[in-house]
Amino acid sequence: MSKQRDDFVAAKIAKMSLLEKCGQLLTFTWRGAIPTPSGIEQITKLHAGGICLEPYALETCKNLYWGRSQIDPNFKKPADYFDIANTYFDSRAFGISVTPEELTEALNNLQKIAMGRDSGIPLHVTIDMEGDFKNDYSAGGVLQFIPPMGITAIGDVDIAYKIANLMGRQMAAMGVTQFYHPVCDVNINPLNPEIGVRSFGDDPDVCAKFIDATVRGYEDAGVTATIKHFAGRGDSATDAHDVLDVCRGDKKRMQEVELKAFQAGVDAGASALMTAHTIFPAYDTEYPATLSKKILTDLLRGEMGFDGIIVSDAIGMAAILKKWPLPQACAMAIKAGVDTILLKADDESRAQCLFGIKQAVENGELSEERVDDAVRRLLSRKYDQGLFEKAGKMDPKNTTAIVRSKENRDFSWEVAHKALLLVRDDKKLLPLSKDKKILVIEQTIPYEFLGKDMYSHAHMFCEQMTKHSTNLILDDAGFHAEEDEVEEALRLAKNADLVVMTNYYARIEKRGNNTHLVKALKKAGHDVVVVTNFPYRKGTTTVADAVVCNFSGTPDSIRASADLLFGKIKPYPTTKMPIDLSAEEGLPEEPDAVPVAEKKKKKGNVWVGKC
Repeated sequence: MSKQRDDFVAAKIAKMSLLEKCGQLLTFTWRGAIPTPSGIEQITKLHAGGICLEPYALETCKNLYWGRSQIDPNFKKPADYFDIANTYFDSRAFGISVTPEELTEALNNLQKIAMGRDSGIPLHVTIDMEGDFKNDYSAGGVLQFIPPMGITAIGDVDIAYKIANLMGRQMAAMGVTQFYHPVCDVNINPLNPEIGVRSFGDDPDVCAKFIDATVRGYEDAGVTATIKHFAGRGDSATDAHDVLDVCRGDKKRMQEVELKAFQAGVDAGASALMTAHTIFPAYDTEYPATLSKKILTDLLRGEMGFDGIIVSDAIGMAAILKKWPLPQACAMAIKAGVDTILLKADDESRAQCLFGIKQAVENGELSEERVDDAVRRLLSRKYDQGLFEKAGKMDPKNTTAIVRSKENRDFSWEVAHKALLLVRDDKKLLPLSKDKKILVIEQTIPYEFLGKDMYSHAHMFCEQMTKHSTNLILDDAGFHAEEDEVEEALRLAKNADLVVMTNYYARIEKRGNNTHLVKALKKAGHDVVVVTNFPYRKGTTTVADAVVCNFSGTPDSIRASADLLFGKIKPYPTTKMPIDLSAEEGLPEEPDAVPVAEKKKKKGNVWVGKC
């Protein structure tokens, strides 16, 4: 089989032009399920090797990546340069709900377009399905699960394997070929604004066990597992979307913590690895891992024995873009050892990146042998996954069978229930009494993380609370409540016996969550019960009277939380806090409400990186 594959791949490469080879090294995003000239031409004209599914509803070059344009204004276009169509939609609506069956058909259509190219090469189709607020497909009742830290709280590696295998089979049935998961970062910094519950925890030995189970679960389902973010972002106090960070652990510390977790993923058979936009001076004082030959080729391939596909994290993050223009960064990453570049909301820069790599080869900055090596690795994986035969032929009925399966849906509920953790109940407020008037304040989850249907919508918590009692005052607030919303909550609370509210944390919400609202309610003398997805203090707070951590803002976890509050279900005695919270002692308090003037001045980017 190996020789047959190698001969097949070699024959493909021999017939490819340099432009086609360079295109194979690029993974572009595809949003929603609507074909556009732009979405089609990135496959037919830019020769895309793959697409990355995103939760945002519209494909548009107005989607600045974290508020930044990706265009290189100094890029010198070569004589053979061309651009493709661009789409200029404006996100005025809240998107559409795409069912699993519809997504299967849409991906079939894209694969048929790809297979119709002269090269006849299918796409790899990637997605983030990490759990919590990093499930990039959530519509149509698709099964969603808790993130890694919630799995560690349950403490069962068999459940970790089963979750990964079921998720893999579910998404593979739709035509997805690769997960950008599991996260192997050991979250040893409680102030880390980017990793948090995406990590399996702060103990490298525990992380290693669950990484092994998760990798095996994905790979056994036929999906490429991608361990990330190498060489480890768990000790970071910043977000790579905003700045280039330096993680200063020495070689001994990295061997015992960061690299131990990644070695577990390598040894478990992960077919891919994603790089970190972070400088690790223990191995390279000059370049972040994404651009470092010392880290990717010498350390990862040489010392750790990884022979799979190396994927860049989204190349347009500020950690890269503030220093290296995108076309240059793409070529540098390939030269360092990256096999495929991930471009997210980089629509108008797509052609620049393709020609930036091609120019680097033609100028002698990047060898064609290195490009061929990357293409060979990518095509070999597509061959091993059977994509040359089955791409574009997925049966939507198979998707339906998995998503609608009672056994699978029951398992999803079981996992959500097992992950519930009663952090504290200082005043013995739980279980809630129907005789008491309760003000319920539901934090509004950003719409891109919702399925926009009756199973996954903005008021799931209030809906489930109402199933237990109608003696409620229902209210909602933004993910970070504005001043008028805080005032409204304080007014309504005067007519209630206690307040029950959600206080989720999501890294994309730069102003923070609703800890300031909890403090305002407590200052006014109210009893407050909090449900959070985040076991660190920015979720559990220091002042709430009772706190339930469900580890996840997904439908079953949210509904299970309400059931627990009213005593319909009880916490599992074996579920434990998966991190050492003593690490938060002595750290600064979460700030109170942001003054209105400051909010206007900083336009939502307040409190980045602070606890």
